[in-house]
Amino acid sequence: MNAESKRQTKVTWEKLQLQTKVFSGKLSDALGELGIFEACKDLQIDHICVRIKNDQDVDVLKTQLLEKGQMISSVNVNGREISMFQLDEALDLGTWQTSAVELPFPKSNHKYIDGWEHVEFVLDTKENTIKGVREAFMIKFPNLDLAMLKSDFSYSEDEPHAEGDQIPNPTVGLKVNGVGVKFHANPIQVVVGFVV
Repeated sequence: MNAESKRQTKVTWEKLQLQTKVFSGKLSDALGELGIFEACKDLQIDHICVRIKNDQDVDVLKTQLLEKGQMISSVNVNGREISMFQLDEALDLGTWQTSAVELPFPKSNHKYIDGWEHVEFVLDTKENTIKGVREAFMIKFPNLDLAMLKSDFSYSEDEPHAEGDQIPNPTVGLKVNGVGVKFHANPIQVVVGFVV
């Protein structure tokens, strides 16, 4: 395959929108497999993340997203830029909607499949620490067992704090059949200091 034919596979906002229905189904299936679909219905998805393997495609999508809304954050994390966009029109994800898209440049040593990768839900907790988020997660989903999650679903705990963030963003994450599902205490808009 030559470079020109490879460029024809670029990711666009139009193509991503066509993928939302399939991704929404995978998300619902993932939550169903965990046994938490019903419990998640009343939670807000504050943003969805897209992964793209080619820097040029990230630049193209960035330009297109600026036409669909505004950039509310752009930070350098470990040598790569991660941007957050607030859309003028919410994106329909089946049971949920979200108005924010996370667009990171690819990590140099990672292979990605272009497309939607994960969503982040906001838990009902005022305790914005990793311990508080973990406790809120276990209270919300009492049927889940941490040992089982760690062995079967790539359970992770992270405390990302990018320069410019107004508050920390402790996060609990799971990976179910290639779909990332994360939970944190505050919407990303609050974390980056964007007032809706």
